[in-house]
Amino acid sequence: MTKVVAEVQSLLDKTTAASKKKDSKIAHIHKEVDQLRKKLEITDNEAIARYKMSVEYKSSLHMYDADSLKVVIKITKEWLVDDHSEINPNEFDRYLRKRRDTDLAAQRPK
Repeated sequence: MTKVVAEVQSLLDKTTAASKKKDSKIAHIHKEVDQLRKKLEITDNEAIARYKMSVEYKSSLHMYDADSLKVVIKITKEWLVDDHSEINPNEFDRYLRKRRDTDLAAQRPK
């Protein structure tokens, strides 16, 4: 009986040791994953900051601003035609050109 108990105890010890080794390895892997996640967060933030400083980002913002403005002007013209037929949409274009020229002239160094 003691031989069987000794064998069971030996198997239990081996299993416990193997389990602790695996737990230790899992804990180490979790630690590495956490470190990599932190690096990735920093890298993401740095990459975003670098992109925001780039010419590509600024030009894409200008493109979206210009596209948005075109849509607003188109909708405004449609509204003028539909709801205010007494106003000529072409006059709106002339007004915008005049306003743009005035703004550009004001921005020029004197």
